[in-house]
Amino acid sequence: MGQVLLREPVRRALPALVLAAAHASCAATEDTDTPGAGNWEINLVVSGEHTASSRSYAVPASDINYGWGERTQLALAVPRVMLREPGMDARARFASATVGAKWRFFDDASSGIALALFPTYAWNLSGSAVRDGLADPGRSVAVPLLAGVRRGDNALFVQGGRRFVQYGPDEWLAGLKLTRQCRPDLECRVELDATRADGERGRTLASAGFKWRLADQLILQGSVGRDLGTLGTDGRRLVFMFGVQLLR
Repeated sequence: MGQVLLREPVRRALPALVLAAAHASCAATEDTDTPGAGNWEINLVVSGEHTASSRSYAVPASDINYGWGERTQLALAVPRVMLREPGMDARARFASATVGAKWRFFDDASSGIALALFPTYAWNLSGSAVRDGLADPGRSVAVPLLAGVRRGDNALFVQGGRRFVQYGPDEWLAGLKLTRQCRPDLECRVELDATRADGERGRTLASAGFKWRLADQLILQGSVGRDLGTLGTDGRRLVFMFGVQLLR
């Protein structure tokens, strides 16, 4: 297979959109929780990124998660991405699919500390999506380590890892998420997520969001954020996600 090159703003936007779909968040920091044995979590959301030169959306961004035992979560995400650029017609295709398995290998209830691994594998579904600039060429593997600490209504999660890319530079991944149970049915959250491709300048996304439980099996969720620091033409001026989570 020959190497397929994408325009730089598009190449930078795609990994974040795919991760957004995979984790049902505009950012990429995961917690150490899993759905529980035999339980399902289905996320149906709209997510997007705005830069000075492009508008990209995942419409819809959907993912399915299954609890394979109490400590293991299986995940599948297939977003449909739409890209708008000045002077060009909007293009929409199914983007790269992502599968993953989260394994919480340490969980100490007395201290509230948990550790987990969440490796994911992503691949493009069609050559036309790659040619249209809507999917990454080739395949990639991300291997993050997750750590979480819970204290009453508050929780702190951090992650760090590496993303290995078939075509293009590999990336370092890091993130921090702080959550608080603002009300019995409302979780508030703030996040910082950083990526740095080898040989390139790193980027940090700051965002704030919520999860509002409307019913036992229905959660409304959303978040909004932007890149920190000076923004160039590919700087994310707006990153957002809004949708529902279905529990079964």
